[in-house]
Amino acid sequence: MPCNRSAQSSGKSNFLAICASALSIGVIGVNFDPVPAGEDVQVARVTPSSTVIENLADVPLPPGVTPTPPDSRNQTPGIEAPQSGSGNLSHHDAIKFSLLLLKDGARFIENIDSYQVTFDKRERINGDIGELETMDLKVRHSPTFGIYMKWKNGDTGRQLLYNDEYEDKQMVVKLGGLKGRILPALKLDPLGAEAKAGARYPVTEAGLVGMIRQMILHREKDLSHGQGIACIRLANEVFDDRECYCFRYEYSAPEFNPLYRKSIVLMDTRYHVPLKVTSYTWSNNADGMTPEQLDEMTLIEDYAFRKLDMSTKLASEVFSRDNPAYRM
Repeated sequence: MPCNRSAQSSGKSNFLAICASALSIGVIGVNFDPVPAGEDVQVARVTPSSTVIENLADVPLPPGVTPTPPDSRNQTPGIEAPQSGSGNLSHHDAIKFSLLLLKDGARFIENIDSYQVTFDKRERINGDIGELETMDLKVRHSPTFGIYMKWKNGDTGRQLLYNDEYEDKQMVVKLGGLKGRILPALKLDPLGAEAKAGARYPVTEAGLVGMIRQMILHREKDLSHGQGIACIRLANEVFDDRECYCFRYEYSAPEFNPLYRKSIVLMDTRYHVPLKVTSYTWSNNADGMTPEQLDEMTLIEDYAFRKLDMSTKLASEVFSRDNPAYRM
């Protein structure tokens, strides 16, 4: 049937509107992984207590950071690493040692203005294990928190930007590929209902500091329980050309940790920051399975930080919505 120009224009506008609406809903599922049933993840900002701060090790500070004068804080010897192997540390002492390392790593990384890293993520969503996602991750701690992500696979070119300095406190998502060229960037409240419905952790907790906070929370709960967990310091491993402490945490029952059944953590021996964290959840159907089969079936989170660059100071434009390279 013949159509006039106005009708064609209206039809085209309606079509684009429908596409934009559909993608605005779908992008949440693409960019933010929903929490599977029963996985009520507690996100909390962890502030080290004065007792723990007194026991922190003197790890190297980043360039440009002035160490605290000796007369302004209590001085204790640095954390000395016990020998690896289950026969040298009790489970309780292994948890305490790993917790001190995490607190120390948090102090170190928070003193860095910015860093960039390649971030690998694989997660189980609604019972299905997803494909490996790899992205360039850039994080700024000062003067305000900012984070920029760009996907290197999957929806290649997808971007996410969040910066505390913007008054609206929105994160901006730009799709990759042809969709990103056609459709405008989307703004979402990172703590709003839409984001929470499809997010394991909010973007405000992304990066090394956010992950360390969650790990500290779990280790402190482990110590408060005083039972139900076996923590073993394994032999050191090399990951991404960095020597790492290796810890394995394994729970005896969901009552001690309803989310994780087992976690394996590789932590940089120099800076005490976790570089690889692999976690497994619980299963109601593990009869007759080997440990390897059970792990394969219950893998829930696998995170890795590679090519960590803490020496390059990132310009403010990296975290700006007006950066012309982002087309946001």
